Amino acid sequence: MQGLPIDLIVTVLAGATALVAAFVIWRGFLYRDPMEARLKTIASRRDELRARALDDTKKKGGQGNKSAGADLMKSAAKKLKLRDRMDMKSTRSILAQAGFRGKDASDIFLMAKLIMPFVLGGLAVFYVLFGSGKLSPMMSLMLCVGGAGLGFMAPGIYVKNRMMKRKLALRRALPDALDLLVICTEAGLSINQSLNRVVDELGRSSPEIAEELGLLGVELNFLDDRRQAYMNLIERTGLDEFKAIVTTIQQAEKYGTPVSKALRVLSGEFRTERLLRAEEKAARLPAILTVPMVMFILPCLFIVLIGPAILRTVDAFSRI
Repeated sequence: MQGLPIDLIVTVLAGATALVAAFVIWRGFLYRDPMEARLKTIASRRDELRARALDDTKKKGGQGNKSAGADLMKSAAKKLKLRDRMDMKSTRSILAQAGFRGKDASDIFLMAKLIMPFVLGGLAVFYVLFGSGKLSPMMSLMLCVGGAGLGFMAPGIYVKNRMMKRKLALRRALPDALDLLVICTEAGLSINQSLNRVVDELGRSSPEIAEELGLLGVELNFLDDRRQAYMNLIERTGLDEFKAIVTTIQQAEKYGTPVSKALRVLSGEFRTERLLRAEEKAARLPAILTVPMVMFILPCLFIVLIGPAILRTVDAFSRI
């Protein structure tokens, strides 16, 4: 099949590139408050728990700013029975650890996994049919199948990437949050008041951990079982450090021991672990840099050192 003219393809690609560049520049100059979305999440969780406590089913059903797109995806996922084909508990846990905690997050994720293979596969088919005329049938088939497979894996890869970045940010900010929590508890504040104070102080510098502690404070105020609020924190973060903190706080509340001393010890341990991880990365640098040095630096060094001698030798033999 004869392909499209090359000038038309270049024009279309140039226009698409210009649109993407303009959108990226516009998003770069657009100011977004890092706490706005997280405050909305905390407020939504507070209203949901308040509605549950008051048994206000009408208010509970009206929570959240649902868009038409989210409702459409939710109804489509229900009709296609996507929930029955996947482990929804594990999916919700992964989405929560990545920061997606809306009621429709799981439905949107499932629909993305269903739609993206058709989108990328369709683009690959369009390229094979109209954009290239020299691909073999096997290469065309591999390109179409690869596009569909990439579309199926893309939502999961994106969510896992967000989850790992969020965990890294939580782990880095945890010692500072614990230090502030220790100061607040030593000043005579309760756990709930200390959490609110830490959220106010770390809202700008560490919005991820401020959101988690804010949700914990909201659940401690509205849930009947405090243990459930702590378990929700562990499930949302997926980090062993928060599990240790929860265990320490629960034991202190159970036996009446000072929370500040236990949290101070935990803060020191977390700082030591962070230092050890940094030292471990530094110790791996020589082994990691060996391959780039052998492939890129040593050949250049050999050319600089041995090149002039080789040229003189060749020149000398040419005069004989």
